[in-house]
Amino acid sequence: MPVNYVEAFIFAFLSTAAFAVLFQAPRRTLAISGFIGAVGWVVFSYMRKDLEYDSFYANLCATVVLSLLSELAARIFKHPATTFVIPGIFPIVPGLGMYNGMAKLIENNYEAGVNILLRAGMDAAAIALGMMFMASFFRVLKLSKEQQRLSRLLPKKR
Repeated sequence: MPVNYVEAFIFAFLSTAAFAVLFQAPRRTLAISGFIGAVGWVVFSYMRKDLEYDSFYANLCATVVLSLLSELAARIFKHPATTFVIPGIFPIVPGLGMYNGMAKLIENNYEAGVNILLRAGMDAAAIALGMMFMASFFRVLKLSKEQQRLSRLLPKKR
């Protein structure tokens, strides 16, 4: 069944903006947070459904994209990146997988439950890796800029 990406974008935008409201993000950041979450969800959906990638890789790529957008928005709007990235990841968090895995365990279907929980854990790890990668990348850029600025201020050795 093909995915309607316009509908997916709209619903992901609304859910991300709602989570941003829930976390009391500043009002002027709600729309950009919604946009970032919606882009992340569309990237995930496209990679998962159309390109048929495993959910780990789809989560990783979607998180890298939305973390990149969050870091850029943080610099543009002068807010911490977490203001944008935390609501943005909610559409791709594997909550249903965790719920289904626990339900299987409660039903004494241990093999299926552990299997589902491992998949959900791997998806959560992909999200954490994507966020960590982009945060580290921007941290290195910031440190190199600070180092260049300091080297211009210090007197040169002869």
